[in-house]
This record gives sequence, C-alpha cells and structure tokens, in this order.
Amino acid sequence: MRRGTTFTYLFAVCILAFASLLGVWGFRGSPFLESADARLFVRPDWTAGIAAPSTYPAYNLSADGTAVPVGRAILLDDGRVEMRLFPDLKSVSFDGARVVFLETDVKALWSLVPRASKDDIALVGERLVSVLRDRFVAMIGQPAFTEDYRKPLQRIVEDAYIQMWRDPKMQLIKRTVRDMFDQNDGERLAAALLPIALPKLRSAVFEMMLPSWQSMHDLVVDGKMDTRPLEQAAAQIMVDPEVQRLMVRHLFDIAEDDRAWRVGALMADAFLDAMTADPRLQPLVDKMLRDPRFARELRMLETELSAMSMEVFSRIVERSNGRPDTLAVRVIRYILLNRRRLVALVVPDGSPAALELTRYEPLVEIRS
Repeated sequence: MRRGTTFTYLFAVCILAFASLLGVWGFRGSPFLESADARLFVRPDWTAGIAAPSTYPAYNLSADGTAVPVGRAILLDDGRVEMRLFPDLKSVSFDGARVVFLETDVKALWSLVPRASKDDIALVGERLVSVLRDRFVAMIGQPAFTEDYRKPLQRIVEDAYIQMWRDPKMQLIKRTVRDMFDQNDGERLAAALLPIALPKLRSAVFEMMLPSWQSMHDLVVDGKMDTRPLEQAAAQIMVDPEVQRLMVRHLFDIAEDDRAWRVGALMADAFLDAMTADPRLQPLVDKMLRDPRFARELRMLETELSAMSMEVFSRIVERSNGRPDTLAVRVIRYILLNRRRLVALVVPDGSPAALELTRYEPLVEIRS
C-alpha cells in the first residue's frame, strides 16, 4: 500500500482545519469580524424532539414580505436558544422586536404570504368556485348524466350520509357542539331573543286556550289541539328583522370559535371517508371521466384549473419584486422532502409581518 507524502499529510490537515473553521463559523459566526449581537431565549417545549446543538437560519421580513437573512438560531441542549445577528447588519436589532420560531410546514408557509397576496388568492378561490360550479352545472345538465349517472351517484351520497352518522368522530362533534352552545354566547342570545319572542308566544298560547266548541270537540273526541297560532307565532319570530340581526351576529361569533371550524372539518372528513369507502364510487367516477360526452367540459376545467394553480403558486412564492422568496422556497422544499426543520424570524413590533404572525408565540428572552 502506498504511503502519503509530506505534502498530502499537510493538505489533509489544512482540509480538516478549514472544515473546523466552517463549523465554528456556522454556529458562532465569523471569527474575523466584530462580535455579533447575541441573545438567549427559552427553548420552546415543542422542539423537545430536535437534537441539540443544531443551528437554523434567522430572517427578517421586509415591508413587502421578502425574507432577508439576518443571523442564526442555535438550539442548545440546556433548554435555551441562542440567537445571533450577523455583525455587519445595522438595520436589524432585537430592540423593539420579537423572535418567532416556525416549523417548516404548510401553516408556516401560509403565514409568510403577505396580506395583499392573500387577498389575490382569495379572489382566485372565488373564481375557482365559480368555474367548478359552471362546469358542474353544464355536466349534470346533459341528458347523458341524467340517464347514466344521476341515480347511482345519488344512492352513493345518500348511503354516505347515513354512514357518516355512525362514524366515531360524530360523538366528538356532538360533544363539541354541545359545549359551544353551553357557553355564555348561547345564554346571551336567548336573553336577547326572549323579549321579542315572549309576547308573540304568549298571544299564541292565549289564543289556543280560548274556548270554542270546535276546539273542545277536536280535543275531546279526536285528541287534537289547534297549533296553528303557535306555528304562526314561530313564523313571525323568524322573519322579525331584529331576530335575524341577532342570529347573524351569533353565527359570526360561532364562526370565530376555532371549534366551529374543527367541527366542520370533522364532519367533512367523516362524510368523505364514508363516500370513498363505497366500492361503487371509483368505477362510477372513472367511467364518467372517460365518457366522451363530457370531454369538452373536462378539458375546459383542466385548462382553467391549471392556470389558477400557477397563479396561486406565484402569489405564495413571489413577492413585490417579482422574484421567488428564498424563505418560501426553503419551506416548500422541506415540505416536499418531509423533513422537520425550523426557521427563526426577528419581527419588529407593529410591522405587517407581526400582524400575520400573531398565531405564533414569541420566544421568551433570558435576561441576566
């Protein structure tokens, strides 16, 4: 076996020294520059499964949402996080700012999208609903759908609805709905509706109790009671403008409750599980997609969906300068690779980014 020369040994030592220098640089910054602004924070509990020490990039978001690298975040094994800003930065500081940790998932990706881009995506969503509705109406309006697909699809949907209520998720949904309506919001709604409904109900009950030969005859002979006054009172209550205003306000209060969205997601999940488990669905859908009588509508739908998908993707990735954002691309990359990674954000208080990241708890600084 051939031995290395003095030059090869020296070259190997230089490579190892250079690698060690890069390691120190990656964790502690450049040793040739002035010391960076460093702060210590409490490590979040949800990062317990991540090995330490490990380092992650830190960014600052400009006014248009563009991510600018500003330093490194180092997870330490003693329950702390060390944040270091690059020493050559003068425009970014920890003073008047907060540090937020994000895991590279879909929720973080959406939080990084600027408000203007989110509004554009909402408009695309409205167009998408309109396109799907138009294409769907055009397809089901054809005689081919009525003849070959309407009745089988209707039976699948009806059976899925029945099966949905047998799903164990529905027990959780019932408990959640009961807890939501047991809160003070439901009591306040009842207290607000009672002064409006009580006079109408009192008049209806009084009218039902008025003696008449016909009502007495129906009650004694047939065991029937005339409930028409009560039905009319209920109809008057429902069309009362004040009642409608209170109901709409209450529905908005419910919609702001995170549990309402969770209930909707669970119900949709239970219904879709029941539908997809039906062995009749896939052959029917495959047959419909291959049916030449629907080829024109499906081709138009494919073209429109492709264009809107590209538009949504560009709004998520691109910023006002028209270039892909490095942080958004990084998050998408880790999502596709299914790798758990972190990024840190130094967010100035009152900035547009701070408003978009309110769902994330800032790190608590450890002050000496």
